[in-house]
Amino acid sequence: MHSRPENRRSAWRRRLALGACSGGLAMALIACTLVIDPPDVTIGTGSPSGTYYPLGGSICRLFNLDMPRDGRGCVAMPSPGPVANIEALRDGRADIGIVQSDVLADAVAGQGPFALSGPAGSLRVLFTGHAEAFTLVARRELGIRSAAELRGTRINMGSPGSGEQISMARILAALGVGRKDFAAVRELSAAEQHRALCANELDAIVYSVGHPYGLIQDVVAMCRGVLVEVSGPPIDAMLMQHPEYERTVIGGGTYASNPLDVQTLGVRAVIVTTTRLSDARAYAITRAVFDNFEDFRRLHPLFAMLSVDAMADINGRAPLHPGAARYYRERGWAP
Repeated sequence: MHSRPENRRSAWRRRLALGACSGGLAMALIACTLVIDPPDVTIGTGSPSGTYYPLGGSICRLFNLDMPRDGRGCVAMPSPGPVANIEALRDGRADIGIVQSDVLADAVAGQGPFALSGPAGSLRVLFTGHAEAFTLVARRELGIRSAAELRGTRINMGSPGSGEQISMARILAALGVGRKDFAAVRELSAAEQHRALCANELDAIVYSVGHPYGLIQDVVAMCRGVLVEVSGPPIDAMLMQHPEYERTVIGGGTYASNPLDVQTLGVRAVIVTTTRLSDARAYAITRAVFDNFEDFRRLHPLFAMLSVDAMADINGRAPLHPGAARYYRERGWAP
């Protein structure tokens, strides 16, 4: 008899399969054929407009190429964000989740949004993905040059459970700024905050993304947005306390509003699973990506900048899954 988590998992996967069959007729027929049974592997990603969704889809695409004909393959699912992905991993509703390195650190330590649920000791890393820069965009006419100048503005903190919200809260705490110091605080998604800034309902919005990013290109061109620096001694002190962040530069000229480099901080996307995932399957997923690495890099413009060295650098964020470790040893990338 199946356990209760397994029942929840199966029901959730059936809903996912049915959802995949509700699109256009031609694609729906193909999708239904592929996933009407619950998939072998599910990956929690993020918003379809973000970068985690195509990252998960690219991993599944390469993994599915090697699946036997009777296999049920891999499916990437949209999700509210990295916190939801950690929760889905912990209760067995997902096999793999894509999370930011700071969210993973909080989950392993049982702090921040995971303080009530406690440390997630079962989390294991397969590999890392692209770097994401914490990016503040403010209305140009306000003349804001750094995060420390945001007091008194109308600001978006990021949607609930998003990596942006976790990073924003930590940055504001380092600067000694609280919610009471703002004229208004919102918790909108990336698309909603874009509309709100353009409608003059917000003064500053936040993204955690790889660059260049389409929504930022649009808000700069259409709504007079300008990128704001996140730097200075308080931020330096925060980086010393939180090695899951790293100093990052958004190159000058990436956006028309900022001809000079913008100093900020960043995180990495991390592809995470748990001890429930078998060694054989973890090995197969890792092999599918790295054995087809040049194909992987061509699946999304953001992936073109990735290197094997960067993706295989686990950096102690959580233990490496034994299946992935076996692959790395075979390639000579790990002792």
